[in-house]
Amino acid sequence: MKRSPLLMRLLVAVIIALAVGLMALVSYSYLTSSFAGRNQVVLFEGTGFFWEAGREPQALEEAPALGYLAPVFTLSDLGGQAVTLSELRGKPVLLNFWATWCPPCRREMPDLQAFQAQYGDQVTVLGINWAEDPPTVRSFLERYGITYTNVLDRQGKAFVAYRLTGIPTTFFLDEEGVIRGVWLGPLRTDKIAESFAKITTAFRLRE
Repeated sequence: MKRSPLLMRLLVAVIIALAVGLMALVSYSYLTSSFAGRNQVVLFEGTGFFWEAGREPQALEEAPALGYLAPVFTLSDLGGQAVTLSELRGKPVLLNFWATWCPPCRREMPDLQAFQAQYGDQVTVLGINWAEDPPTVRSFLERYGITYTNVLDRQGKAFVAYRLTGIPTTFFLDEEGVIRGVWLGPLRTDKIAESFAKITTAFRLRE
């Protein structure tokens, strides 16, 4: 019996959702074990975990954990242009994972945009949308006046690579591409700026 394209798309969506859910369960123990026992180098601030500037990376290999190189991905923006994470090195990067149906994501969007407006020359802000179609994402960004680059993770590959436990989740990368901060939940503009000031000397706070 021949399956319809719509049915096949639904099956793929279900498989992706199950895979992301499974990775979330695995990642919880992974993240907590990664942060455990590092009080001398990790600063706990609410739902944030930070690896201070000046501390040597744990290893120059890719892993979704503090002190490791951020897993590299290539995803397309709304204009169809490919964006590769490793090509953004040279400036610190803010990676923000989100979706239009996520209330905390909507709440933090104006703060991310405000940070971009004030510090966009010092930091690259990159949003990663989970598994939504371009018209939905474009309409959402236009409604909120978002101008920083957003890419589409239609198959959830980056979400799985970063072992997310929920959204919004934000990673703070230094200019070498090392993960030096992870924030679980919505962010404020001032907290973003303070966090970058802690994790890299390439960033300067402004009055």
